[in-house]
Amino acid sequence: MTPAPAVVGDDQAVGLREAAEHHLPGITLAALRFARANDPTFPGSAGKRGAELLYRVGDLKKWARNRPRAATGTTDLD
Repeated sequence: MTPAPAVVGDDQAVGLREAAEHHLPGITLAALRFARANDPTFPGSAGKRGAELLYRVGDLKKWARNRPRAATGTTDLD
């Protein structure tokens, strides 16, 4: 298990895995990847580290707060 990264500000650029593990509780890596591919409001990347796209923590947190939720009664599970 890797140690937790140092506390970072909202301007810190992180990959989706780090964002899911340390900055966006309740949102899985799979959900972030799906949103990146399918949600037009998902934030654009702020850079790259090797092949990995990086995103500003603040942008991801803002997106997570404002992301659309499925209405109750719209799935077979409700």
